[in-house]
Amino acid sequence: MPVGRIVRAIAGFFYVEPAEGDGRLIECAARGKLKYQSEALVVGDWVDYQPEEEKGVITKVYPRENLLKRPYIANVNLIVLVFAHTNPDPNDFLMAKFLVLAESSGIPYLIVLNKTDLVSQRKANQLAEKYRNNGYQVLCTSVLTHLGKRKLQQALAGKVAVFAGPSGVGKSALLNMISPGLGLRTGAVSEKIGRGRHTTREVQLLKTKQNGYIADTPGFTQIDLDFIEPQQLSDYFPEFQPFRENCKFSSCCHDAEPQCGVKQAVSESKIAAFRYQNYLELLDEVRNFYKNRYR
Repeated sequence: MPVGRIVRAIAGFFYVEPAEGDGRLIECAARGKLKYQSEALVVGDWVDYQPEEEKGVITKVYPRENLLKRPYIANVNLIVLVFAHTNPDPNDFLMAKFLVLAESSGIPYLIVLNKTDLVSQRKANQLAEKYRNNGYQVLCTSVLTHLGKRKLQQALAGKVAVFAGPSGVGKSALLNMISPGLGLRTGAVSEKIGRGRHTTREVQLLKTKQNGYIADTPGFTQIDLDFIEPQQLSDYFPEFQPFRENCKFSSCCHDAEPQCGVKQAVSESKIAAFRYQNYLELLDEVRNFYKNRYR
């Protein structure tokens, strides 16, 4: 039975690239329980398929290494979080949400700060160091000057990578830069609302010249963390971890409790104040989700 990877899914049809990777795509339908089970088949899955004339039928899906649900994609090796230095301006709170999603997935991730050419070198360095100083891997890029192109290509080589981030930060333009020939549509940022127009409408795996795949995903204007419980949230702030053992209570949420190691670290500037403030705002949001779930 031939084996392939689902690289695109539209309206109940799955486009499978054969394992030999000769560039063909086989339009397939699902068979049996795979047709009716939720999440049975998603982009990124390895499957067996049975050729039927010019089309095919998927008969088996192989166990997944992982599954992202925002967006739905399986067997990912790297998450690339793309934000812009300006146009649209960076949003620390939104960045915190994306970082929590990436951290909770258990998949390696990288922050890319795009549009470096639109700000001064000093301002670009300040934003990059702001996150590097908190232990995050950061790469600055520019489609205009090709800054960071080679490093980004090296990071993506041979991997299945997800590009995610707010609309208008230049994800599609970056993909076109690192892998010419993709021909993805790019869009401008709306002056009225300060956000980008969506140029990506669906999740699909794009073959790159670096022997890998990139999932270009729709931009996000709202991200919900409704799958996280309040006591879990601090698990996804890596810079908190060295100080949690100093908390008096094992269930400490690091806001109102006394003798909190995390709050002490913030007061001593061992944890950045802006990151702690992002955490508190996210904690309020997560608690509201939690209350509504069990109301």
